[in-house]
Amino acid sequence: MIDLYQLAGFVGVAFYLGAYGLLQLGVIRGNDYPYALMNLAAASLVLVSLLTSWNLFSAIIQISWITLSVLGMGRVWLMTRGLRFSGEEQTLLDAHFPTLRRYDARKVLGAGTWTNRAPGDTLTEQGVPVMQLCYIHRGGADIEIGGQVIAQVGAGGFIGEMGCMTSAPASATVRVNAPTRIFVLSSVALRRLVKRNPDLSPHLEFAFSGNTRAKLMATNALLQQSLSARQSVSETA
Repeated sequence: MIDLYQLAGFVGVAFYLGAYGLLQLGVIRGNDYPYALMNLAAASLVLVSLLTSWNLFSAIIQISWITLSVLGMGRVWLMTRGLRFSGEEQTLLDAHFPTLRRYDARKVLGAGTWTNRAPGDTLTEQGVPVMQLCYIHRGGADIEIGGQVIAQVGAGGFIGEMGCMTSAPASATVRVNAPTRIFVLSSVALRRLVKRNPDLSPHLEFAFSGNTRAKLMATNALLQQSLSARQSVSETA
């Protein structure tokens, strides 16, 4: 039995070191279930090992660690059990933030507002600082440079993702071209959100980079169509 108690202690130490190592490597997070579970297991196993060589102070540490781990998991459960997302919110999350934790998703969605826009409304203006991030749930918008429409953005696309974090000047004017439902998040609110929740940055960067690639592909396709049309006219003439 002494060997089994010692084995429990060794395994407990392994859980302690594993949890801390994974935390430092960024594999797990300190405010989520895996970290709390690993520490709960570690403290429980080390406490069992103390039954053969009792140490009051070590036992107090392990019992406290068990208590804090349980409280941490309870906090996560309370934060996530009542979360509900509307259909349009879930569509946005599924398309751009599939790996975002539910309570982090609620933080992002709670920082913005849903609104309806009419044809002709301007979302960004070329040369003017971008002051908001827009997500098109339904409808669409034209992307204009120098008054010329070079591309269009439809449902599922972002507007202002390249300049919203820094309020940099917009590279193009974007105007709504149909009755449109959008989610709007101001640049100030977005920067504040990321500052308070650094873990959000990778998710935002992933969503924005994918959207930018889609825009570039759509723009290239439109330009190729325009060039082909011009060549056809030239050949006909």
